[in-house]
Amino acid sequence: MMETEFTKRRRTKQKHPIRNTILAVIGLVVIATAAFLYINHEGYAAKNPNDMSLTEVMVSSSDSVAQVGKKLQSKGLIRNGRYLSRYAKRYGAKSITAGTYLFSPVQSIDNVYQELAQGPSEEPVLDSAYTYIDGNKTDEQTAQTLADAANVSKSGLLSAYTDKDLMKEMKQKYPKLFLNAKSGLTLYDLVMPGIYKIKDEKSAKDLVRDLIKRTDKEMQGYYSELKENGLPVSTAVLLAENGGKKEFNRRLAFIKKIASYAQDLKSQYGILPSISIAQAIHESNWDDSDLSSKYNNFYGVKTDDTTAGKSVVLQTQEVENGQTVTKNARFAVYDSYKDSMKAHAKTLVQGNTWNSNQFKDVLAATNYKDAAQALYDDSYATDPNYPAAIIRIIENWNLAKYDK
Repeated sequence: MMETEFTKRRRTKQKHPIRNTILAVIGLVVIATAAFLYINHEGYAAKNPNDMSLTEVMVSSSDSVAQVGKKLQSKGLIRNGRYLSRYAKRYGAKSITAGTYLFSPVQSIDNVYQELAQGPSEEPVLDSAYTYIDGNKTDEQTAQTLADAANVSKSGLLSAYTDKDLMKEMKQKYPKLFLNAKSGLTLYDLVMPGIYKIKDEKSAKDLVRDLIKRTDKEMQGYYSELKENGLPVSTAVLLAENGGKKEFNRRLAFIKKIASYAQDLKSQYGILPSISIAQAIHESNWDDSDLSSKYNNFYGVKTDDTTAGKSVVLQTQEVENGQTVTKNARFAVYDSYKDSMKAHAKTLVQGNTWNSNQFKDVLAATNYKDAAQALYDDSYATDPNYPAAIIRIIENWNLAKYDK
């Protein structure tokens, strides 16, 4: 029987089970592979490209990449710590340098790994879409970076920071930003340090307007406390990349904790409370050092007393011949912070065993600036920058109000 055209077409349309099964399996593999790559791509990408907050992360010398990954995941900085381990395994795990790092949810796993590989630095590793403003740098030091990011001139940006008309405009628009402002304030002093996604601007002034707008937005939760305590906004701005509101509250609580007793000591020994408080802050790093938090020694007081429980040997840094050196030293241990503050006041009044008038200039000073300089002149401190550091703390936190 001759095969018709119709039967030919039917036969060609018949199914081929084995071939179709193979094609189906291949299709599933392709889909699964694509899904796997997509999931992994998502895992390696930034957790939140719009969350430009910064978080300090302490990394110890004993931490493995996996342990660091868990820390970052627990702080909400990356999606899953396993992705960091996989990345390190793929590209060859490098040794991690111990220290304090700044990380952000805008960082990809690649950014995080690069930062860990290079060690702690002043700036987090970021993709080109982001710009970092370091609060420890001057307007001149950051000007070129910001100018390039916004496509404006560097000289125009520097001029905008001190432009009188722009300053007046910003005061009218954001009056709370200028509450308790220190003399000589520039608009750069009100620029929040941190990560920015800067777009092209028409002018340098427009860039500054955007920077100040962000500061006002982030300062909303601070304004009432700043007003209540007579503090300038610039004080809170400085903490933006060092703990933010939580650290601001902790520092303010520390001041309030010791201020009343510092005033009591003034009536007994004549020491300006602003000096007592500022030295306690500076020497103890806001009660964040082992010497203060564990041993109630706020002022780095040394001793020769080897009686058990009366002293402890710790490392300290001192300036010798213009160089900072690390040494082991024996420090006094106190039962309470009040004992430490009282011992400090007595030392200033009574001097040392070899010179009872050692700190006569500190005692004679009637204002915090003269007293701060006298601390160096009378050899309380060996660092020539010590007076400036004490004065800066007093002015940033309005400690002079406790002298009245």
